[in-house]
Amino acid sequence: MHNRTTGRTRKRVALTGSLLLSVLALGVAPTVAAPSDGQAGTTSAAPGGAQRVIVLLRDQHPELSPRTNTARRDKAVAGDQAPVLSLLKDNGATHVARMSLLNAVAATLKPSAISRIRADGQVAAVVPDLPIRRPQRHVAAGTAATGAAGSATGSTAAACPKDPKNPVVEPEGLSLTKTDAAQKLATGKGVKVAFMADGIDVDNPEFVRPDGSHVITDYQDFVGTGTDENTDAEEAFGDASSIAAQGSRTYDMAQQLPYATKVPKGCTFRIRGFAPDAELMSLKVFGEKTAAYTSGFVAAVQYAVEHHADVLSQSFGANYYPDATTDPIRLADRAAVAAGTTVVVSTGDSGVSGTIGSPASDPQVIGVGASTATRLMARGYGFGGWTSDNIAALSSGGTTLGNKLVDLVAPGAYDMAACTPGPRWTGCSLPTQIFGGTSQSAPFVAGAAADVIQAYESTHGGVRPAPGLVKRLLTGTATDLGTPADEQGAGLLNTDAAVRAARALDTTGGSADSTSLVPSAAQLNLAGQPGTARHTTVTLTNTAARPRKVTMTSRTAGSTTFRSARTVTVGTPLGDTPQGRLAVKPFTVRVPKGTPFMDVSMAWPGKDGQGFLIPVVLDPKGRLVQVGYDYGGAGHSNHQYVDVHDPAPGDWTVRLVWSFGMDGLQWANMKPGSYRGPVHIQVTGHRWTSAGVPGQTRTVPAGGTAVFPVTVPIPRAAGDTPFSLQFASDAGTRLSLPVARRTLVPVDPAKGHSTSFTTRVTGGVGRGAGQANGYYLDVPAGRPDLTVDLTAPDTGTELTYYLVSPQQQILARDVNRTGDKGTTPTKYTSLTVDRPAPGRWTLILAVTEAVSGKAISQQVTGRVSLDAVTVSAPGLPKSAARVIKQGSSLKVAVRVPNPGPANRSYFLDPRLAASADVVLPEVDGKTTVPLNGDSPSWWVPTHTTALRATVTADVPVDASIYPWTGAPEVLGAPGPDGSVVATATADQLAAGSWFVGVSAPGPFKDTASPGGTAKVTVTATTQPVDPAAQASTGQYWDLAADYQPLPVAPGKTGEMTLTLAPTAPVGTVVHGILYVATNTPMGIANGSEITGVPYTYTVG
Repeated sequence: MHNRTTGRTRKRVALTGSLLLSVLALGVAPTVAAPSDGQAGTTSAAPGGAQRVIVLLRDQHPELSPRTNTARRDKAVAGDQAPVLSLLKDNGATHVARMSLLNAVAATLKPSAISRIRADGQVAAVVPDLPIRRPQRHVAAGTAATGAAGSATGSTAAACPKDPKNPVVEPEGLSLTKTDAAQKLATGKGVKVAFMADGIDVDNPEFVRPDGSHVITDYQDFVGTGTDENTDAEEAFGDASSIAAQGSRTYDMAQQLPYATKVPKGCTFRIRGFAPDAELMSLKVFGEKTAAYTSGFVAAVQYAVEHHADVLSQSFGANYYPDATTDPIRLADRAAVAAGTTVVVSTGDSGVSGTIGSPASDPQVIGVGASTATRLMARGYGFGGWTSDNIAALSSGGTTLGNKLVDLVAPGAYDMAACTPGPRWTGCSLPTQIFGGTSQSAPFVAGAAADVIQAYESTHGGVRPAPGLVKRLLTGTATDLGTPADEQGAGLLNTDAAVRAARALDTTGGSADSTSLVPSAAQLNLAGQPGTARHTTVTLTNTAARPRKVTMTSRTAGSTTFRSARTVTVGTPLGDTPQGRLAVKPFTVRVPKGTPFMDVSMAWPGKDGQGFLIPVVLDPKGRLVQVGYDYGGAGHSNHQYVDVHDPAPGDWTVRLVWSFGMDGLQWANMKPGSYRGPVHIQVTGHRWTSAGVPGQTRTVPAGGTAVFPVTVPIPRAAGDTPFSLQFASDAGTRLSLPVARRTLVPVDPAKGHSTSFTTRVTGGVGRGAGQANGYYLDVPAGRPDLTVDLTAPDTGTELTYYLVSPQQQILARDVNRTGDKGTTPTKYTSLTVDRPAPGRWTLILAVTEAVSGKAISQQVTGRVSLDAVTVSAPGLPKSAARVIKQGSSLKVAVRVPNPGPANRSYFLDPRLAASADVVLPEVDGKTTVPLNGDSPSWWVPTHTTALRATVTADVPVDASIYPWTGAPEVLGAPGPDGSVVATATADQLAAGSWFVGVSAPGPFKDTASPGGTAKVTVTATTQPVDPAAQASTGQYWDLAADYQPLPVAPGKTGEMTLTLAPTAPVGTVVHGILYVATNTPMGIANGSEITGVPYTYTVG
């Protein structure tokens, strides 16, 4: 079988400017810092033993902001760095590059020189320059469907004004978040907000103020196609409208929703943003047919910082594995935050099952999920009423692979936004558009952040709040929705409370206009061994003018109040309804009193192309409360999930319809699908219970603070069990503080022992990132091997597993498929790492396709063991005293037992026990590539410690290098003779396909980027193949060679042969290592390397 897959891919690549280097520095320290349990960091190695490092200087000049004192900061930093640059030169440093956003210098040094640099009095630290990766944006779909429910209710009649001359104000999110009230105090005046999206019409009437001045004062392109390119524009119009639409025009719902149900003429509305007086900066990073490369995204962030953006809104994200802390966009955002820019990011539109994307997964940004705003949908589809403020079905939630939760939510399903119809704006068919998703939620919060900044500045002598404080003001004043912490974060954005708290914070004696309790952290993120406890504190600041007695408790899901499970059968579609054609007859579920939370789960065994089934949930009064969501843009999902907080007791109705969503309002609804068969539906009510945190009561003085000690018990079962800390004051103020809590998988150090754990698979919404569960494992030093065996009973759901090293490299991967073609389902998978590095490893379970739909969920069982590999090669020479004559050969039998439970295919990989620089051939034999084109690929073997891509061109270029998962990516830096060099380093890099992307640097204005080609050379520092050793399984890492792995069933032993036929000069002592590895049907890399057996002989 020769299923090694490489290919080409389109990638966004890297910037070589000063912010890039600052970004690298900001990302290094957190990545390598030893955690509380004693994990140690390691230093990146470069070819020839030299190491890429960042030299951090002690004086970071916090008094000189790069946004407001650029020239003074550059001068001060240059003065600080001059003696350090001289010292680096004296110590043989190469690839030296200065930074200014961070006072630091990047360089490549020999290990012997690092200690001398570190000893210099001006140097705070010398840290490794680690690899970074690129993100990929998910674009909100016009066909998306979500729903609403909760605390804000209304009747359909109220969705239209009584007098058309007094139009309703859109978005509904203004009132749901109390932003309409906040705008009496703050409107973002004097605050600059940047947003990264596609192209836009800056002359749209909603972006022109009454005095004729423009809301959008700066518009730049970072794609390379220019600002005059035709563009979809939906995202940009939606972002700009959400932040600063002027409400200058009146629209009629009957005209703007041509497919809506009986919307009367005169149902007028206006569109007003959350911060209508803010100044906007539009940064184009998505074109009509392509997106910017990583260089474009990083350049856009840099541009925003250098041009004094106070807030940066990002409605994009990526779900790559691992979720590396050195992701280039995350690091650029960190640099922006350090420079004083508040960064707001959408979590994604992939559902609540562990799908938060990067950069929202970074703890320094504000990660925003979506809540429901159902007025528009109820009006358009003719429901008698609606309830808003539940978690939108699309909202990405769950715990990230790095143990973070969503920070808060804002409306994202659905509202109206401006658009400019015409050939330039291809996504606009009407003067308005229906806009939603977390793409809307993030700019809502960005607008609220602008209001908070203005409000704080107005009462603090012109001083503006730091980004961390803005984040705590927004999360600390959010409205607790009474939903799980990993869905709502702190709760629903409450702009009015945030603005009042910003005005009152740190004022003597507090303020009569604020009742908020502002916490010292937006969320807590804790991890520990089973059965232990973690201790921390939370400090509350009382912004009120009176002291408050505050009680702390905790909340998590407890026992069920009811469960209704049924299987219905989808046959010929039933009658049409305004909401879509019914798939089955509606049914009711009785919800008893005392049910504070209810969820609806649904699964069915459909196939791609058979249509989209959506649940619609109505309360006992017939009001629209929740609607499911199936993206449909990246395949089907076979899974639906919605939930409702505080459901009214009584008979609730569940409708199952085809293709329900926004299509039926501004476009004709899709036709019913072809699926016929069972649908499993389960409705469950839950009680809340304590998370085990001891409660306590403190008095917080007026305008003062109080410290609450917090002891968090770590459950005995491995996995994530997030919960909320609840703070309630005697004045009625409530604060919900989310806590991410992860129990590590225990690793038994005794040989022959194992530990087990379980995880649950549900599914996603068909948007590429179906579900990702992360587990931590702490591995002790000096162990021969680490093995994780996994069993998933439902073989119809394809599951992919990764083992990620402490240096964030995937060193083992597998999928529950087997057979010659890799398409036969199996229950079992196995991952093994030879000589695992000590420290914290991460196990990732990923659902990238649709689940089977045979059941609502399935449980996967894992087993972890150390030193479980037993491979024997008794004939392998072990000493230089063993002589093999030149021209002769020695055949060695290698026996490999497969202890199970998975079928495994093995191959031999003989290497020399040395390191060498090897120029790798490009997969298709090409060394010249077009700028901004598909990225060429290289086949990189295991035991590669450095990978260097050298790019030369006749025009300026940016470059990056990244593995097949897209993470981590390394951005290029200036090299010798005008080249750009991107170097990835680790103790062991991920093996398999690696790509190099080359692009022209931005920004661009009216004209597109220049074309051109570049020459690319990739060199690996690796253990070379032993030319005198021939394996019976062939040469896996040579794509031109024959290759045939040996399949071995569980409980059986396979035998392979290694033939040593030396050709080296007589007297040569050969040192080699015979690695034994597994193949995987994934094709893009080997599966696991299970062991390495050394051999030594002398050529006679």
